[in-house]
Amino acid sequence: MLSRSAPYNDTDIKARPYCQCWVKKEPVLWKELSRCSCGEEADVFEWKWHQPDSRSQVVMSDDRKQVTFHPFYSSGTAAVRGETPMVHNNHYYWEVKMLSEPYGTDIMVGVGSGQVPESQFTFTSLLGQDSESYGLSYLGPVRHDAAEVRGSVGFCRGSIIGVRVDMWVGTLEFFINRQPQGVCIYNLRRHEALYPMICSTAAQSTMRLIYSASWRASLLVDAAKVLASSAAASHLRLPPGLWNTFKSHFWLTLPTEVVEDKEGEASTSKVVRRTSTALSEFFSSQYMNGFYVDNVERDFRIVVWQ
Repeated sequence: MLSRSAPYNDTDIKARPYCQCWVKKEPVLWKELSRCSCGEEADVFEWKWHQPDSRSQVVMSDDRKQVTFHPFYSSGTAAVRGETPMVHNNHYYWEVKMLSEPYGTDIMVGVGSGQVPESQFTFTSLLGQDSESYGLSYLGPVRHDAAEVRGSVGFCRGSIIGVRVDMWVGTLEFFINRQPQGVCIYNLRRHEALYPMICSTAAQSTMRLIYSASWRASLLVDAAKVLASSAAASHLRLPPGLWNTFKSHFWLTLPTEVVEDKEGEASTSKVVRRTSTALSEFFSSQYMNGFYVDNVERDFRIVVWQ
């Protein structure tokens, strides 16, 4: 079992939007939910959301990017999944933007197998309630198999939530506003395939898919990661063409490292500190077949062996 995370208190850092379009606290008109396009410069969509059946408590835009859960009132939990499964030996990264203020039992972003239901007539944290799904809650915890650990400060209206799935080594990492939160799930290769998923219990809650891409695991991807890391470490200026290639195709392979700028905000302009995972202090390789261990105090770290 895993120790449950302590509840947040008033001194905790609060979730923030990605840009300044969402700093105002007054209600946003329904027609203005799509007014902000910050962070959506890359028009890359390898997959979109799968259209649910007519009985679903979900309304989807014609382009199948924007999803509104429980458009009138909520009577439980609804979920949608991506139209394309994530399979072994590929790297995947996708992002959603939270367009409404999250509230209620839970709003989650994550992944799940084909066995995860798309609706339940109960108010629950659907992603992570069993061994077939993994989810990040808007409240912060990461959930799996009815257990949770603190994953981040959570997300709010205007936040961008990224999901990085490495089906080559079997790991899952969440990003909040393009900042890595650390690898938190291991051993995903026990699933033949996983689907991107989002779910909500809150009436009139809306999310928009803003990016979805994948890379086949290869020497090219590994070489790009090493080269990008070396360039960052030595402060070299890459040729514009090569740098644009990194940003457009291989930015996911850049080191998951962050620094603090003068205002205390996270920045990726320079790379000086590597984020670590809990397993890295115990084992020579962080990709042992223990899973779901991260951001847990040393005395409470537990590795479950398959």
